[in-house]
Amino acid sequence: MVEQTTPESANSGNLRRGAISLSLKLRYAMGGAAEGATGWAFAGFNFIIYTIGFGMPGTLVGLAVFSSIILDAISDPLVGYVSDRWRSAWGRRHPFIYAASIPLGICVFCIYAPPDALLASGGEVISFLGYEATGAQWLLTGWLFVFASLLKFFMTCYHLPHLALGSELTDDYLERTRIFRYNTLFSMGGGAVLAYLFYNFFFPQGPQPDMDTTFFAACVAIFGSLVIFLTAFLTREQIPLLPKAQQEQEPFSLGLFFREAAVVFRNKNYLMLFFGLFCLSPMIGVRETLNANMTLYYWELEPALIGLFPTFAMASYLVGMSLVVYFNSRFEKGGTMRVAVGMAALAASAPVILRSIGWFPDNNSAFVFPILGIGVFVYYGGLAILTTSVYSAIGDVVDEHELETGNRQEGIFYAVRTFFSKLTNALGHLLAGIAIDVIGFPAKAVVGEVDQQVLFEMGLFEGVLSVLPVIGAIYFYGRYKIDKTRHQEILQALDDKRAGAEPT
Repeated sequence: MVEQTTPESANSGNLRRGAISLSLKLRYAMGGAAEGATGWAFAGFNFIIYTIGFGMPGTLVGLAVFSSIILDAISDPLVGYVSDRWRSAWGRRHPFIYAASIPLGICVFCIYAPPDALLASGGEVISFLGYEATGAQWLLTGWLFVFASLLKFFMTCYHLPHLALGSELTDDYLERTRIFRYNTLFSMGGGAVLAYLFYNFFFPQGPQPDMDTTFFAACVAIFGSLVIFLTAFLTREQIPLLPKAQQEQEPFSLGLFFREAAVVFRNKNYLMLFFGLFCLSPMIGVRETLNANMTLYYWELEPALIGLFPTFAMASYLVGMSLVVYFNSRFEKGGTMRVAVGMAALAASAPVILRSIGWFPDNNSAFVFPILGIGVFVYYGGLAILTTSVYSAIGDVVDEHELETGNRQEGIFYAVRTFFSKLTNALGHLLAGIAIDVIGFPAKAVVGEVDQQVLFEMGLFEGVLSVLPVIGAIYFYGRYKIDKTRHQEILQALDDKRAGAEPT
């Protein structure tokens, strides 16, 4: 049951909410499916669609994606900051979610269905900053950069207020984990279903040169816009119960914005989450970018088999989601994060390492697919548990921050994390794009015809070098110190502080 509250008590800032209904959790979390589907398309399929399908050089694709993510990352703290301070009849978060829904779908469509004139091959070679490409390739790079940047901006306008909304639905230590457990499940599930449909419905023969991506673009665009709108519409009754922006606020200025954005780094627990993310993101960015190349060319799996990997991922989400609350209760969130990171890193690196030393079956063996499937299960299970725990932990950090400063700023705390996640993730995309060109991976490659040395170097980069920084993530997550006991102390101190501030 939803805890009974009134709009008046919510507005007073003295609201304590414990358990919320399963229905509300699901209505909130369903928005994660749009984020997962569009995010998976952008991270997992952009590279292979543009290099194999459209014949673009890897460096240009990586540069366009890298630049768009950097530009978007700059907007993250600003969107979170404005959302924290927003005052309207629709509350602080819902206006941004509504506003992002339709523009986001338009941008998705434009990315995957560029004008035919931009897909023309050949033409005059133009050199820019020492890099040579045809005029059409430079124009297509610009097209991808513009609409990828807009897509990322509108996703930020949805994603950050949505995360802050999830944290505001309760202030209970484990209930937050349950809320973000469902959000993570929907997010990863949306991506997994899209991956299955990509290989089994949209492109059953796998990415091909000059393939038609219009139908794929339309389906992903409509789904993303519709689900984002629905999650806002179906949670609108919560608006009167959510915390409101402070009535007395210093007028907006860039100086004030940067001061409030910088204040998050004064919290030691937040710093540990930040440094952990910084060490983890390059691995995720590289794997997202090269995953399709690895499964098609390195492991030489049939598209139909690749399309089954989402079933392993979905099974891992379900198992991970059923365990994460227990883990956070039994081992606390810091211990859970360390184990989850270790799981993901081991699953990412082990197959390539074993292949390199001759202990992995040949690609024609029937054991390759199930072994890789187990790796997918462990990798995404680890990421699901980690993501849920981190999002829940940030909510606890916000409680600690409110106790120390008197300000409640979910938006800026989630935004700064997202900013640096995108920054380091973007670097992973760029490095992967450059690596593809450096090792000589051919555009419009044909499975079975890529040089073995090229494949070996791609595997070494994707499965070994990109994983090494994760050692730092394990160290930093282990130094996060808000456990259940400490969180209860924070909430009690907040109650006492609020009670003392109430007018008599």
